[in-house]
Amino acid sequence: MTSTSFGSWVKRIYGGAAVGHWGTLDPAASGVLVLAIGHATRLLPLVTPSDKRYAFELVLGTSTDTADATGRILETAAVPGDWAQRLPAIAAQLIGPLEQVPPMFSAVKVAGRPLYVSARRGEQIARTARPTRVLSLRVAQTGERSARMVVECEAGLYVRSLCEEIGNRLGTSAHMGTLVRTAAGPFSIDTASLPTDIAEHPQACLLDPLSVLALHRVELDAPRALRFMNGNAVAPASDQGVERDSQTTVLVLHGNRCIGVGSLAVGGELSPRRVFD
Repeated sequence: MTSTSFGSWVKRIYGGAAVGHWGTLDPAASGVLVLAIGHATRLLPLVTPSDKRYAFELVLGTSTDTADATGRILETAAVPGDWAQRLPAIAAQLIGPLEQVPPMFSAVKVAGRPLYVSARRGEQIARTARPTRVLSLRVAQTGERSARMVVECEAGLYVRSLCEEIGNRLGTSAHMGTLVRTAAGPFSIDTASLPTDIAEHPQACLLDPLSVLALHRVELDAPRALRFMNGNAVAPASDQGVERDSQTTVLVLHGNRCIGVGSLAVGGELSPRRVFD
């Protein structure tokens, strides 16, 4: 199932409310997929881009055209007998800044067309390497020709390409087997809801955006809240603990309910940026 089709299913569960994605998952991957429902979709741009964590399977001895287990085998190669002993040191070498060329089977657009569209036509497109960063990479378990590994990384890392790079450094071919996203920013698989949970108890699966967003809050009384929601700048009763030396983006609350997003200027004036009904 694609992230889009899953979002459409969630939309039906919540009575046709708007649904937005904070990142997507490849159809063959599983794990944490962050969705926003209703007015919360307008808060997605405020979720700070942050690190992700994946558990994945490194499969040695074969490469595929998609760099994962769904692809057609392109090459088979012998696997060095000492690969398992060398793997932890190679993983350590990959921690830090990394330049990756996006795989042909990816959603990156070149000249307005996703690369996977060209790849399905048998075309090769010139791609530019993109910077990313591996924060940690460890070996959880090794088998005969495969290993389970865990990577924590900045957004934009292709685990499939990472598997190919590990294979190159081991002196063999490689591709990615299973892939599970175990964390995305503040969202963890330990507290995620399964589709069965969503279907049976949809309201219990919702998170309050105020428990996730790290922005400062400004509480307005009723008269100021009404003016703010009508698109007018207001002067908050106080700075309410907001420390700043320039204009600051804040969540605007009334009665512990988020009524919008505002810009708080150094002089103290709060201007609306987004207002929620």
